[in-house]
Amino acid sequence: MKVEVRGQGRPLLYLHPAGGARWTKALEKLAQTHTVHMPTFPGFDGTPIDPEVTARRALGRLLGDYIEREVGQACDIMGCSFGGAVALWLAIERPQCVDHLVLECPGGLQSIDPALRRDPQDEVEAQNRRMLAHYGAEDGKDERLLQELDRVQAVTLILHGTEDRIIAAESMRLLKGRLARAFLVYVWDAAHHIEVDQPERLAAVVQSFLERSDAFVVRYA
Repeated sequence: MKVEVRGQGRPLLYLHPAGGARWTKALEKLAQTHTVHMPTFPGFDGTPIDPEVTARRALGRLLGDYIEREVGQACDIMGCSFGGAVALWLAIERPQCVDHLVLECPGGLQSIDPALRRDPQDEVEAQNRRMLAHYGAEDGKDERLLQELDRVQAVTLILHGTEDRIIAAESMRLLKGRLARAFLVYVWDAAHHIEVDQPERLAAVVQSFLERSDAFVVRYA
């Protein structure tokens, strides 16, 4: 599995959306205070397919192996959309590997209308989206994940854009209600890919959460 690492500081594993692995302005900002590990899921961005990894749950296990082998300690996890569902599975399968959990408009909780998905910008992105079938994620919804959400114990920040037309606000409220320790924050004027639409706002709230944990909602003088 290809992994790119940037920055220095506390380890943060970033799990990319179905469009592929991209270094956004928000991630570059986070790399100023964290060592950001960005794996490319097998089969995405022209990487080889792993025939033994055919579900988002299996990706979670694969990433747990990476953390144990290469990071050597529990680390913060951030997942966007498709990567958000993988992040949840990682927290379920390998709780000892997860410190704080950040879910940016996470998938897996509902069916997705194909008409609402953005048209691929190039052939690489188009191939990435075809990988959804390989991971059993064409519909978007993961019924088994919904059944096992109660097993997530990591303190969690859920981020949802107020202009998101792909992931419903109801799904985010359901997720918050099912997790033991979760905060739900709405990012104003952001669509589905918050870190592209509102990079400064996203980076600020994520940095505050990772630094202050449960106390990040308290205003500091």
